[in-house]
Amino acid sequence: MIIDGDGHFFETEEMFEKYMEPSLRNYRPRLLTDDHGYNFWVVDGETPYKRPSIKGAGAPGTAAPPGKAIQSARRASVGSQTLTNIKERLDDLDKEAIEVQFLYPSFLLHVNAWPDGILAMGVCRAYNTWLAATCKKAPDRLKGVGVVSLQDPPGAAKELSRIKELAMSSVMINGTAGAKRLDHPDHDPFFAEADRLNLPIAVHFSLQFPFVDKLFEHHFPNRVLAGIVPIMAGFTSVLCSGLLDRYKNLKFAFLEGGISWVPAHVERMDDHFENPRYNARDLISHPPSDYLKSGRIFFGCEGNEPFLGRVVEEVGEDLFIYSSDYPHADRTEGTAQHLNQRDDIPGTVRRKLLEDNARRFYNL
Repeated sequence: MIIDGDGHFFETEEMFEKYMEPSLRNYRPRLLTDDHGYNFWVVDGETPYKRPSIKGAGAPGTAAPPGKAIQSARRASVGSQTLTNIKERLDDLDKEAIEVQFLYPSFLLHVNAWPDGILAMGVCRAYNTWLAATCKKAPDRLKGVGVVSLQDPPGAAKELSRIKELAMSSVMINGTAGAKRLDHPDHDPFFAEADRLNLPIAVHFSLQFPFVDKLFEHHFPNRVLAGIVPIMAGFTSVLCSGLLDRYKNLKFAFLEGGISWVPAHVERMDDHFENPRYNARDLISHPPSDYLKSGRIFFGCEGNEPFLGRVVEEVGEDLFIYSSDYPHADRTEGTAQHLNQRDDIPGTVRRKLLEDNARRFYNL
């Protein structure tokens, strides 16, 4: 069996129109369409994907469902992209040889950066309700991942029980909540509740990170840097703060950040831990790399990453979960089949990456 630990879909206005509670519905996200037919999300009066007028600033409508200008680079039908046609999505999964897919958002990937946490949590609740109902149409193949905003820590903690009741497999956050690190004391209610419920936490890629996301106007350097820094910040928070010692049931997966950075970053953590000048033992009692042996840390990997075999051998074959990034335009098609045929990774290890590790993280 091949399990996709990080698939996506593009949210539509319907979920917010139908499921946001009346007191917040008037402030729900809405779509605008430009003169070329591309859609843009507007929330709380802001349009994060409105492009500045420089060449190379980025593809328009990146996180929105297709408008009249359907983005063919996504290589998926509108119904499959938006989960409004389940058969089309399942047909696409069959083509990719994926039997089970865990579903993450597109627009709401950045919800932990929204300054209005109350509105953000209202949007998340509507999203969770819609996605849970949609996954019930193909429960053996589509698995929902709940979303919360740590800008409203009490609201995020409260939503975890409902995520569990909705039979969702885990909860997604980002590597920071705005400018606050994950282990900030304000977030303790959220982590305490996730620990009590034994609910896995996925720390997913997001381009919105204070200062870094504004450093470059051009999309290329911005995507290179802002795409990985939040993941590294979240990973550092989890391993270097004592968070895993305070909450013994927490599990984390760090998704869509690639894998080549992992050995170097872990080596740097351990080096700094051993240097008495940095007083690491004020926070943790053992090298950060020890947490990688605990069965509580995972990373998403795409099957075509050239150094995957070397990194898996160096860091550990039990830590990596196959991730398709379907249907985003920057993914490579057929990576599950590519990974299944790689000769630089033994067959027993390939099975862990394609199935076993996802089962352990998601409690499947």
